[in-house]
Amino acid sequence: MAANEISQSFKPALAPGLRSQLMRAVMSISTNVAEGAGRDSRIDFARFVTIAIASANEVEHHLTVALDLGLVDRTIGRRIVGRCIEVRRMLFGLRRALLRAAAEHGASAPPTDGESHQGEPPPPDSLREPNQ
Repeated sequence: MAANEISQSFKPALAPGLRSQLMRAVMSISTNVAEGAGRDSRIDFARFVTIAIASANEVEHHLTVALDLGLVDRTIGRRIVGRCIEVRRMLFGLRRALLRAAAEHGASAPPTDGESHQGEPPPPDSLREPNQ
C-alpha cells in the first residue's frame, strides 16, 4: 500500500505513534495472507485472511485519523482509503472462496450465522462480510 509514502509526512507531535501503528497494520495484512497460505487447511487459511481483514480495517481507521488531523492531503488520503477498501473487498472474496472450497471438500467451515464453533465466539460484526 501507498500508506508508507504518506506516513512519511506525519508530524510526530500531532499524532504520536500514528505512523508506526499505521505501518504495523499495513504489514500485518500481507503477513497474515502469507502465513495463512502456508497452512495445511483452507479453514486455517481463511482464519488468517480474517485477521488480514481486521488489519485492513485498522489501516482505514488510521488513515481516517490522519485525514481528520490534517496530516494528509485530502485527495491523496481519500485515494489511499479507497485502495484500502478495495484490498479489504478482495480479502473478503478470498475468504469466501476458501470457505466455499473447504465446504465442498467436506471440511467444516466456521458458522456465519452468529453461532459459536467449537467453543469459540463468533467474529465481531465488523469482521463479517458486508451485504452488497
